[in-house]
Amino acid sequence: MKPRAWPTALLVFGITFGVSASGVTAPPCPPPQVRIEGGTSASINCPTVPSGDLYATTFPAAENPISEGGKWTNGKVAGLDWNNVQTVPGAAYGADFAIGYDDSIAVLNTTFTANQFAEGVVRRASGYSPTVSHEVELLLRFQVTPNNARGYEVLYSQDGWLVIVRWNGPLANYTELASSGGPVSGNAADGDVIRAEIVGNAIRVFKNGTLVLTGSDATWTTGQPGMGFWPKPGATIQAYGWKSYTAGSL
Repeated sequence: MKPRAWPTALLVFGITFGVSASGVTAPPCPPPQVRIEGGTSASINCPTVPSGDLYATTFPAAENPISEGGKWTNGKVAGLDWNNVQTVPGAAYGADFAIGYDDSIAVLNTTFTANQFAEGVVRRASGYSPTVSHEVELLLRFQVTPNNARGYEVLYSQDGWLVIVRWNGPLANYTELASSGGPVSGNAADGDVIRAEIVGNAIRVFKNGTLVLTGSDATWTTGQPGMGFWPKPGATIQAYGWKSYTAGSL
């Protein structure tokens, strides 16, 4: 966490979406033409997303670092100072422990609009209860270049905190924008759905469909969605991650 002070259905390529006469209505509202990696399901109503403005994956392959056909930019490969993201079939995790603030991060090589979202479904091993900090992260308006990673992070710690953070570029240079101030309905649970949205300067965070945190910042106006992880030494890297990920334009 930052600051880190705490220890009718349409079937397309293996993904089931609810639809209506006006368009796709299941979050994140993918249209029939959307590109897909892996498969997942959705059934809750939400606004229609234009064709081509969405990426969804259930991490079908074992990769270290994550690539999915060259669709991801990784923290160590491109940024040098951070760690990469790894996958096994059905889950994504950090590729290494975070010694300081060298989170494991990966950003999509997309052209989504500045108004965008990222959404993940938590994968938590049964009985996992580390004595050190362990986070999963959603990234918005992010960009990774050598020795520079900037954008917005929404972290979800294994003990249930949600925090919005602005990354300012250099390693360990960040600004906390908003915090839940404590666990949101208890510890993070397997199957929790965390969604982060940014529209203009407003950032909104949802847990299982309920708005739970808001923030505002005008620093970064460009960049793409991504994901990240912050497992401290002593955590079990593959015990807490994302089992699916979706991102796109709003």
